[in-house]
This record gives sequence, structure tokens and C-alpha cells, in this order.
Amino acid sequence: MSSLTVYHQSSPEHPNKLLTHAEDITSTLAAVGVQFSQLPVQQAVTAGTPGDELMAASRVQIDQLMNAHGYASAEILSLCDERGEGSELARSLRAEQCCQPAHLHYYLAGRGLLALHIGEYVYSLLCEKGDLLLLPAATAHWFDGGEHPRFAVLRLFDSPQVPDFVPVAGHFAAAFSGLDDC
Repeated sequence: MSSLTVYHQSSPEHPNKLLTHAEDITSTLAAVGVQFSQLPVQQAVTAGTPGDELMAASRVQIDQLMNAHGYASAEILSLCDERGEGSELARSLRAEQCCQPAHLHYYLAGRGLLALHIGEYVYSLLCEKGDLLLLPAATAHWFDGGEHPRFAVLRLFDSPQVPDFVPVAGHFAAAFSGLDDC
């Protein structure tokens, strides 16, 4: 089940809110310009399957999402690391970063913790299969797949090419709870 924990940036050890109802999550995120919804995944997806294979298998639903939201490029991040060996991808996603174009995250398999740093607050969303988020341009965020990451996430962008993600200076993300702490 998806959940949203809201923290003031000055107190990462004490959440202000913990929400577990989709309607509450939707309205709280909408207040800061983030759209959240849940959409059934139309095909069987296994975390760790190479992104190009998932892209081909999910092409119909990806095209529907791209057309419905006006996005121009797509990528799939897929990882299954049951032995906890870690990966460069998992480590790079745990650092706070942003990209200039607006983009969409759609969780095809597994789960992860997507944290959004907006204003003075951190919105830490436990995302699961079927969760869909539309992030405004330049939203600072990080993603934690846990010690044993298992996820497949489709990201769509309103730019013609998958953009570069720019690291945010400092180690801000490290102060907040990760997936394994939920």
C-alpha cells in the first residue's frame, strides 16, 4: 500500500504527517503541484528485466501515457538485486537531484521510496506497482530502492530526449529515512 510521510526539512527524524489513503495522498501532493494517481499496469512486469525489453512489452501503455500527457521521451529503470550487492544505478538515485523538464514516474513492478524536496518540506512517498506521479519541472528528488532493490519504473519526459539529472549540492537526502526504515 502506498503511503506518504511529510517532514519539515529541519526535522528529518520527526514526520509531520503520515498518510495511507490514496485520496489524502493525492490532495496533499496536489497542494504542492504534484499529481498522484493509481493506474493498473496492463502487462506482467518483472523487476530486473532489461529496460528495452520492458519498453517493448509495455509499448501500448507507454504510448497511451505519452499521448495522454504530451510526453516526448521515455526510459525504464529496472533493478532486482536480491543479494544486496548494490549497483551504480541504485546509488546514483539515492542522491538528491533534479531535471529541468516536467516528468512522470509510473511504477511497473516492485516498490521504492520517492522523496520530493519542495520548499521547506520533504514528501516521502512509498510507491508501489501502479502508482503514477507527475512532477513539475526542476523538482528536487531522490529515490531509494532499499538494501535489496526490486523495482521497474517508467519515466516519461516532456523533452524530446531523456534529460540529464543534475545533482543537488550536499548530502541532504542522507538525513531522511530510507525504504528499509519504513
